[in-house]
This record gives sequence, C-alpha cells and structure tokens, in this order.
Amino acid sequence: MDQVSAKTTPDWTTDAIYEGRLVLRQPQKGYRFSVDAPLLTRFACLGKPAARCIDLGAGCGVVGLGILAAGGAHKLTSVEVQEGLASFCMFNARNNNLDGAFDLVVKDMRIADERLAAGSFDLVVANPPFWPVQSSRLPDEEERRIACHEVLIDLDGWVEVAAKLLQPRRGRLCVVFPARRLDELLIALARIGLASVKLQAVHPMPGEPAQVVLVEARCGRPGSLDLVAPIILKDADGADSRDAVNMLSGRFSDSLRARKDRRMA
Repeated sequence: MDQVSAKTTPDWTTDAIYEGRLVLRQPQKGYRFSVDAPLLTRFACLGKPAARCIDLGAGCGVVGLGILAAGGAHKLTSVEVQEGLASFCMFNARNNNLDGAFDLVVKDMRIADERLAAGSFDLVVANPPFWPVQSSRLPDEEERRIACHEVLIDLDGWVEVAAKLLQPRRGRLCVVFPARRLDELLIALARIGLASVKLQAVHPMPGEPAQVVLVEARCGRPGSLDLVAPIILKDADGADSRDAVNMLSGRFSDSLRARKDRRMA
C-alpha cells in the first residue's frame, strides 16, 4: 500500500494515507492495517452519506475515521475489544480533529451497551477476522491472532451483531472479506435476513484470482445482487492501477481532497 511512515518508535509508527490527509498511529508489531482498509472505506463511501456509522472491530480506526474524513458519515461509533488498539483509535480521532463526531466503545461487540442500541445505525462497516482458528497456524502476537482469526468471534457472530445494529429500512452493511470464503459470507448474511445487493471483487493484477471481495448487504429479500466492475490493484507492469491511485490518494472523496495535510505534533 502507498503508505508513508512519518515516525517510528519501538512501540508504534505514524503513517499517512490519502496523501497525508489522514495520519494514523498504529502498533509497530502486532496488527497493522493493509490495503483492505482503504478498499472498504472507498466502497462504503460510494453510497449516500450516513447519519450514523458504526465500525465493528475498528483496530487503530483506519476505516471508520477514513469514512468520517471522507464525508461518508456524519457521526461515527468505533467498537474495539482490544484496549491497546482502542487507545490508538482514540488518539487518531483526536489527532485528526475528528473526535467531535466520534465515540469509542471498548468492549466485545456482543455485550449490551446503550451506545449499541438495535436499529441505530444506517451504515455498519466491518473488516472482520478473515480466517477460522483451525485454518492455519495462528500468529504469535495475541493482537494479530484476535484481529485476523476467529478467536473471539466467528463469521455468524459478527454478522448477527451487524444485522441487529442496522436500521431495518435503509441500513447498509459494507464488509471486506476473503474471496475464497465468499460463499460462507453470503450464506451467513442470508441466514440472518440480510440480502447482498452489491459485490465487487479485488484482483492483485490482471489475470490473477481475486483475493478479497467487497460486499454491501441490506435488510430484505435476496435476488437483487449487482456485480460491479472489479478493482485491479496493479497493472501488468507492476505499477499501481488507476483505480488504486484514485483510492490511495483519496480522490474518490471531495471531502478528503479538501482536507489540509497535517503532521503529527
């Protein structure tokens, strides 16, 4: 990903995305965001701006804060169970002057909380754990184990939470997920009463299989799924594609383009 590290310490790095318009502190080791985050941010921002967005499993806040900065939502609630990552999320909201429209819930997303009332959000975004626990060797770092594997919550679990939080009439769920598990995702969504309405595949290079998919789902009956043009991240010569440049530079959003670059204090 086209990400510039501005400062490094033994514990964390400071990284700028969208040509420096969003500056994020994240762990030096443990769970670090990847290109999946701006992919999901852009995908979620293609719809009508949300009054209230919730980011399930926020990590350092890259997706939710990106949506807020891009004008894809007016208010953001971020949910993160890991206290270390949650502290980065709070710092990043304040440091990017986004904390006025931001709330942080530091707990398991399944635990009752007045800020997580049923039907309260017209946009739910999730970059959930990609892999079942038994699918591969687990990372040594606990932070990465929880973020990348279904250690604390599985596919059916977070889909159930997302469905509960969505406004029943106009709510949207936007998720990034491994292409090889697309069938599992679509089944889980349908089982809980969410109809997949938009699907976009993301390919590393021309001719290579998709690695991840972006899916939008809503409450309602199945049968109206739109397959939109795929994203290809690299051209055949290995250079960033036009889609990748537009995404990583923040050109998909007038609000991001208007943000002034700022540096960490």
